[in-house]
Amino acid sequence: MKTIHEEKWLFIGSDRRLEICSKLFGEFGLASAHSNSNEYSDELGQLIASFQPDHIVFPILEMKGNIPPELLPSGTKLYVGVASEQWVATYESRGYPVERYLQEERFIWENAILTAEGFLREYYKDTNRCIKGRHFFVTGFGKVGKMTAKMIHSLGGEVTVAARSEAQLSEAVSLGYAIQSLQEDWTNEHSILVNTIPAQWLHLHNDSTLRVYDLASAPGCLKPGSFAEYYTIHLGLPGKHFPDDAAKVLAEALLRMK
Repeated sequence: MKTIHEEKWLFIGSDRRLEICSKLFGEFGLASAHSNSNEYSDELGQLIASFQPDHIVFPILEMKGNIPPELLPSGTKLYVGVASEQWVATYESRGYPVERYLQEERFIWENAILTAEGFLREYYKDTNRCIKGRHFFVTGFGKVGKMTAKMIHSLGGEVTVAARSEAQLSEAVSLGYAIQSLQEDWTNEHSILVNTIPAQWLHLHNDSTLRVYDLASAPGCLKPGSFAEYYTIHLGLPGKHFPDDAAKVLAEALLRMK
């Protein structure tokens, strides 16, 4: 069996986090290579054939096309971000172990912290206003919701958590936040809403002045037909604002998963 310093890692993807991850692994003394591509190509196939990786880290989003399984060295371990069961089955059906790095528990929490900090940067850039004394709705109280509410509160902002889940509302009130059940129509609200719920649940009319920062994954929280003058969606905040920190978080998660 190879030692960790004998194993080779191949990172695939144009996301800067993956490029930086590859460099970090090199600094850790691990053999590492990076392909700046989000789809399979003959060039990538040649790299795999010559490099013979023990571990392959795929793009954050599902790669276009599959690496032909016959190109993979026996026992290669694969790490995917967002990928369908059908895409993953190409490898699992051939006996290759597949891990989903976006679901690693500590990674999720650390990424949530970076997402919340990224929201603060977006808010400051957008408004040129401070947070202290201002009111924010945070919708959803999962990991990103918790970290976002905590940071806003720590800076003197007033936070109301809105959610459908009684468990989330109970936890939020136990931490000292105001709470309310999630409603669909927020047209008459004149505050700031930070959404962390990955579903199309929000309806706004064209006279709404509610400012919405959507931190959830695409397609966002707006229902079709809603008016979106004061709505913006913010995807990939950790990689956008803190690529080095986000890459370090990912690198540490991969090493825990190997």
